This record gives sequence, structure tokens and C-alpha cells, in this order.
Amino acid sequence: MTTPIVFLRSARLYLRPLEEADLDRCQRWINDPDVWSTLHMCRPMDAKAEKMWWDNQDRSSPPKSLNLAIVLKESHRHIGNAGIIGIDWINRSAETGTLIGEKDCWGNGYATEAKQAVLKYAFDTLNMHRMGSQVLATNEASVRHLTGHGYVKEGIRRQAMFRNGQWVDLHVYGLLASEWRKRQTT
Repeated sequence: MTTPIVFLRSARLYLRPLEEADLDRCQRWINDPDVWSTLHMCRPMDAKAEKMWWDNQDRSSPPKSLNLAIVLKESHRHIGNAGIIGIDWINRSAETGTLIGEKDCWGNGYATEAKQAVLKYAFDTLNMHRMGSQVLATNEASVRHLTGHGYVKEGIRRQAMFRNGQWVDLHVYGLLASEWRKRQTT
């Protein structure tokens, strides 16, 4: 096996650039109702649409987004994705997102570990001032995930998403660099 590309590390994971070869796996995850029902998007992604998403990725400099594969160190298995999107370099803010697509990996703390690595990179390397995230009010696991990292609920976009025959609120969360740093020392 060739030496894997490692961009960020944590105890059990490494994060590497998302590759075109990962698209089939990502397409499988994004079409799984258990996965997409928790996300902002809810349309099917065929191979052509997934490839279009890939081809339209921001490759500008400086970039406006960063998409990473979450990989288990021990087996080199790609289990999910994490990223920083909507980077505003002037105001030093962006949003984070984390998805564990492999269901047998749910509930093992991998999303938490990956998010911590992404936040450390965002605040300590990119010098971001604020990281945000939006989550469906019905996605209790993601709410716990965000608040567990210190994100604070900043607002509610009332009935912003339609899921399973009903309108659902979208909760807006934010985390400031000072708040994150304070949590690192306690």
C-alpha cells in the first residue's frame, strides 16, 4: 500500500483531501434516507450530479471551502467527510460540516474527533474568528455534537426546511475562537 496523504490527524483518524475516487462512496451515503434526512439537501444524487458537484468545487486561491475525507487510521477506511465551507477571509468566518456516512461507525465519537481536528485547523492555522453551523431542529445528535464542541445557539430559522411531510426549524449555531481556546485550556 502506498503511504496515505494525511492532512490533519487525531487519535484514531486522519483527514485527507477528498478525492474523485471517493465519489461513489459519497453518492451512496448522500442517497441513504437515514443520512440525507438529517441534511439540508434532500434530492437524489446520481453519478452525473455527484461528478458535477466535484467538478464545481472551489479551487480558487485562497479557497472558499475545504472538503476532507475522514479516514480510520488503523484500516485506512474512508468513513465520512468533514469540511469548512463559505470561508470569508475578510471577516475570518466560515461554517463547518461533518458527516459520518458509514452507519457501522455511528456513535463511536468519530464525528467529534474529526470536528475537533477541523476546528483546531480553522482557529489555529487559518486564524478564523468565528465558525458557524446550521442543523435541523429534529437532528438531536447534531445539536449535541455542536453544543459539545462549545457552539452556541444564535438563532432559529423558523420552518426553513420541509422534511417528512412537515416544516422543520433550522437552528443556527456559532463558535468564536476565544470560546474555543478557553475550552482547550479547561
